[in-house]
Amino acid sequence: MTNPRKASPPLLPGLRFVRWIVLGAVLLSVAVAVVLAWRAPSSPRPAPWNDQWTQTEWGPVSAADRDLLIKIRQACLWEGPTGQQAHQQARDPRVREIGMHIATEHAELDEQVRRVAAALGVELPSQPTDQQQVWMGEISSASGTAYDRLFVNRLRAAHGEVLPLVNGVRAGTRNAMIREFAAGAAVVIGRHMDYLESSGLVDYSMLPTSTASVARLFALGGYIVPVVAVLFAAAVIVTALLLRALRSPRAGPRRFPARWQGPTRAGRAPPEQRPRHLR
Repeated sequence: MTNPRKASPPLLPGLRFVRWIVLGAVLLSVAVAVVLAWRAPSSPRPAPWNDQWTQTEWGPVSAADRDLLIKIRQACLWEGPTGQQAHQQARDPRVREIGMHIATEHAELDEQVRRVAAALGVELPSQPTDQQQVWMGEISSASGTAYDRLFVNRLRAAHGEVLPLVNGVRAGTRNAMIREFAAGAAVVIGRHMDYLESSGLVDYSMLPTSTASVARLFALGGYIVPVVAVLFAAAVIVTALLLRALRSPRAGPRRFPARWQGPTRAGRAPPEQRPRHLR
């Protein structure tokens, strides 16, 4: 004979549907958490509590501040000479004019970055990166209209990549000298982008997609993974509570221990209700 306490009736169709919805929500939240953690950019900037600060009279200098000075210096080392070359070799008079402006303003910017780096004790590179040297070689080997297009598009893409970095440091630096330098550098970079776009040769379809959302994740740094972990844990806890609340109750009405309830209509109580000495 089956024990009625261990039997459970099937879930009602409505409750079964709700349970599947909740389970699907859990799986979706897990997928979102994994995607966010996987796509979070691995920033070269250390987390705030691991950052190496250098104290100066203008305020502390962070790793991001030093990285900004290095990247601006490397940009000047290849964009200045390339602009001077375009001023001499470009076919389009407008491109020659743009090359002259870029060469002149990068010479001024290079003087500023070296002065700031010397005051803050930051060591600067003496040559462009390997990738920048490759770009210089590609531009130098071109000629005619191909030269003009390659010069404009290479420099436009490079300026578009460094501008978010400059603005990010400008927004978060604690050093007054870095803040002033970054603000001026952002103006120069934006003006160079205007110069290059005025040529009418920029192929916007070849530019990288906007880095605004990546910059926000970059600013979060080491916080993105803990935030995702907390949200995921909260989703699991809430889901477990919902599933427990939706579980069906045990089968049947509550049954009390058998006891004497008097004779039945047939005149005798069933065996399980008889006193033990009458069974």
